[in-house]
Amino acid sequence: MDNQTNRRSFLMTAGASALAAGASALEAQTEKPIRIAIIGTGHRAWAHLAILKTLPQYQVVALADPTPDNLDRAATLAPGAKTYSDYRKLLAERNDIDAVVVITPSFLHAEVTVAALDRGLPVLCEKPMATTVEDANRMIEASRKSGKLLYIGFQKRLVPTTEKMHELAAAGEIGPIELVGGNLFRGDWNPQSWKYTDPKTGIATNWRYLTFTEGSALLEDGIHELDTLNWMIDSPVVRVMASGGNNVFKQRETVDHVAAIVEFESGVKLSFELCLFAPEAGPQSRRMVLIGRDGVMEPEPEKNRVAIRKRSGGGVRYVDVVDNTPKAATAGAVGSAQDPETYQQYLRFEQCVRHGAPPLVSPEAGKTAIKLVLLAEKSLRAHRVMNWNDLPA
Repeated sequence: MDNQTNRRSFLMTAGASALAAGASALEAQTEKPIRIAIIGTGHRAWAHLAILKTLPQYQVVALADPTPDNLDRAATLAPGAKTYSDYRKLLAERNDIDAVVVITPSFLHAEVTVAALDRGLPVLCEKPMATTVEDANRMIEASRKSGKLLYIGFQKRLVPTTEKMHELAAAGEIGPIELVGGNLFRGDWNPQSWKYTDPKTGIATNWRYLTFTEGSALLEDGIHELDTLNWMIDSPVVRVMASGGNNVFKQRETVDHVAAIVEFESGVKLSFELCLFAPEAGPQSRRMVLIGRDGVMEPEPEKNRVAIRKRSGGGVRYVDVVDNTPKAATAGAVGSAQDPETYQQYLRFEQCVRHGAPPLVSPEAGKTAIKLVLLAEKSLRAHRVMNWNDLPA
């Protein structure tokens, strides 16, 4: 693609994105806001609420969380919303809710989501969908039985460079994909996270340190990248192998590093690494690379472009992308979780709720992602290769 064509593609994409955002804003002026309840009001929920304040098509009418400090902080970001210490009371009392957003610790996702679906309400559930395949199946069945939407919050698919890579890979830009690599090198979990009283010790413990509440370290982070890469590979998983442990943070159940290899039916191999003791890893802290028969492709999100290097030579070619997220949506002070992709996810969710559009991430895709991660966890614990059928369908 020459520079002129590249510029034309860039401008067309920018124009289309701007028109979509404009259409959504116009609809918000002519339609009643979608009234939502947020269940789980910790740090991630604060980012959701800050973003929702910039979206007039939504109105947060209720908040639920058993932790008073978290609930009080959330209430300052959603003036007028009624607060509840028990989500079951919220669901029982409120008849004016159009949708529910679930942002609880991972082990509660299934319980809360099923309750909301049984109440006849569409649900946006944060990733991971659940901490077991069985719970994911319960959620899928509740959605099917109620006929209500279940949208899984893998918003990282909406990073502009990621969307473009998916589009280019599907179009055969680098030929059939043969090998994929990725990593997430980051710092440790937020020490201010909610504490769960571990029944084995009686000690209030950061919920991300416990297998029961978090599921696995990869389920909490790293799953975004694995979901995204699996989406691009677009082939059934055959087997998973992983190694990992606690080299630095030894006084916890969940691991602080993982190296995994995933084999796909198409013959593609995916390697992925997670590290929780690398807070200053620099530009290589979050990497994705697709290697095809005809070339190599990787994102450069900080420059809003995708880099393509063809096997035949000719140097690097860049495909520009545009992020049309308003600056106001990410200008708050609630942390890095207030990301542009969450804003874009709410635009998608609106189309699903109002017009019946299919979710970008279906519950079936959400289940595939957690099954992949849980097999990696089983592999590193058992020190053996896990086949796809080693967990329930």
